[in-house]
Amino acid sequence: MRLCYPRGRLAPGIATIPAAYTVENSLLPGQFLRLHQRGKGDEMSRWPRMPRIVVSGLIFLLLIVMAAEYSELLLKYQAAQDTIDQMGSLVDAYSLVRERYVQEVDDRALQQGALQGLVEALEDPYSEYLSPENYRKLQVQVTGSFGGIGVVMTFWEGNIVIVDPPMAGSPAEAAGLQTGDVITSVDGEPLEGLTLDQAAELIRGPVGTEVDLGIRRGEELLEVTLVREQIPIISVRSQVLEEETGIGYLRISIFNEHTGAEVKEALAALEKQGVQGLVLDLRRNPGGILKGAVEVAGLFLPAGEPVLHVRDRDGEQQSINTFEEPLCPDMPLVVLVDGGSASAAEIVAGALQDTGRAPLVGTKTFGKGSVQTIYPLGDAGAVRLTTALYMTAGGHFINKQGILPDVTVEYDQESERDEQLEAAVALLRESLS
Repeated sequence: MRLCYPRGRLAPGIATIPAAYTVENSLLPGQFLRLHQRGKGDEMSRWPRMPRIVVSGLIFLLLIVMAAEYSELLLKYQAAQDTIDQMGSLVDAYSLVRERYVQEVDDRALQQGALQGLVEALEDPYSEYLSPENYRKLQVQVTGSFGGIGVVMTFWEGNIVIVDPPMAGSPAEAAGLQTGDVITSVDGEPLEGLTLDQAAELIRGPVGTEVDLGIRRGEELLEVTLVREQIPIISVRSQVLEEETGIGYLRISIFNEHTGAEVKEALAALEKQGVQGLVLDLRRNPGGILKGAVEVAGLFLPAGEPVLHVRDRDGEQQSINTFEEPLCPDMPLVVLVDGGSASAAEIVAGALQDTGRAPLVGTKTFGKGSVQTIYPLGDAGAVRLTTALYMTAGGHFINKQGILPDVTVEYDQESERDEQLEAAVALLRESLS
């Protein structure tokens, strides 16, 4: 709309307008706004208010955000202050020991001792303080190589037991160690009462150093000295069991960063050799990292299938699913488990059982259904804490309960036959016939 007035006339509410100009060409923005505010029917009257409305809205939102951030900071400050108040006696005790103990003390040793005692108070065998040295060893174990002797161990009926033949060319193979050997001591220190991780930390060490092991083999007691070497952790081995029926065997001794890729490679090789059915052996597998378990389950289950569900301290639940198309979606499969199958091994076994993909043969699994998270503490090492419990794909809690097999077959250590493996092969023959 173009509003023009004759020479010398006044526009309502506006100062004198030079004769040669129209309103929209001559008025300042504020004057233009006043004129159009008076014309309620003018459609153009709405847009000049928008900048003020938008700015006002942005300022209001900014104030809300600032208030929320301030509230959050205040809550964090109050929580921190509460923690400081609660730790008062601990700080007092620390100061007393440093200042009043009869001898000078090492501050670092005091700090590590306090951290260790703090976590031990949880009375959780899976939560622990890791010294800087032990944290470095753990990082090496997960990534795939370390100074060791070349065996895979598990915790079995209160003992530290070698679960697989020693790795080819390893110090353990050279020393004649065997599957089923019980390691009773390391460098003269008894292993009774130690966890599997603690025993492994004693055995590992710098490449080229010696380690003395006490071994129990049946009724025989042995003392063996080995020299540690750089050990690549090979977690998978496989073979063709029966060429005529096309039955293959795949053993996973532990789950690490490379397990998923190793299993994938082994499956491809078995298929090329004509394998049509598979025994997946997870017996005496102490577990490992979650990533490896999810990758292995994903080789047999459809993409998007749940592998496990994780529940934290607040009751929040998260499902972890397979993320790739399976390599062997239809291959007949039987899984071997026993009391040494724990953690990541139970995740895989539970996912395959709950989804109906494979039956389990053997005995009840260990029952470790908790998730640990490692929190680095800078130069002080790290803390490994139980942060969640997990359920199998079907929603079953297994912590301290384990998973029952579909077909129970006890393992006879005195027998030369592997009756559990024989039962699994018999099931596969039925599926393939």
